[in-house]
Amino acid sequence: MKIQYHGHACFSITEGKVTVITDPYSDKTGMKLPSLTANVVTVSHDHEAFNNVGAVKGDPTILNWPGEYEASGIYFKGIHSFHNPKEDKEQLENTVFTVNFNDIRFCHLGAQGTKLTPEQLEQVGDVDVLFVPVGGKLTVDAKKAKEIVEQIEPRVIIPMMYHADGSKLGLAPIKEFLGLMGAEATQALDEFTVKKSEMPEDTSKLVVLNIAK
Repeated sequence: MKIQYHGHACFSITEGKVTVITDPYSDKTGMKLPSLTANVVTVSHDHEAFNNVGAVKGDPTILNWPGEYEASGIYFKGIHSFHNPKEDKEQLENTVFTVNFNDIRFCHLGAQGTKLTPEQLEQVGDVDVLFVPVGGKLTVDAKKAKEIVEQIEPRVIIPMMYHADGSKLGLAPIKEFLGLMGAEATQALDEFTVKKSEMPEDTSKLVVLNIAK
């Protein structure tokens, strides 16, 4: 199973002829989304940085709300959470998605703005691969991202929502998160191949991905 990163919170997860795309973004963010085709698209938050489903080809199934779903032989769970802290006057909604794809469990936190509650953590459950925002501004910052990683204890951590060339979102660079994780020397990969048999059991592996054009 292959994972590629397309910037902001957008990834493609592909196995054979089936592709899941997460949080496709608008060109208004300053970055240009590449041409993508999918069977299923998940959307965590109704904002131009996370919801540009019209740009994805292939007439995909769109999942953008909490609940349990099956599409293209893949099992999805949307978990209600929040985009911003409780202290804000108006809390905005976010949907965390777990994806059970060929016996590998992914969790995409989307536009998560807070730590997970015990109830949310229970719904997330055991995670093989965690996509976690780290750049602040629109989501949790590096410090809170580390706290969420410690809550979930995934086997593989893939950071997202950090500054990249062209982005106008005001996100922090990835280096702060890498420093907190003690992983400053991590080399970025062009893509990551997920194999259940190669996942660490007692530790978490941090994977940084280059943006695929």
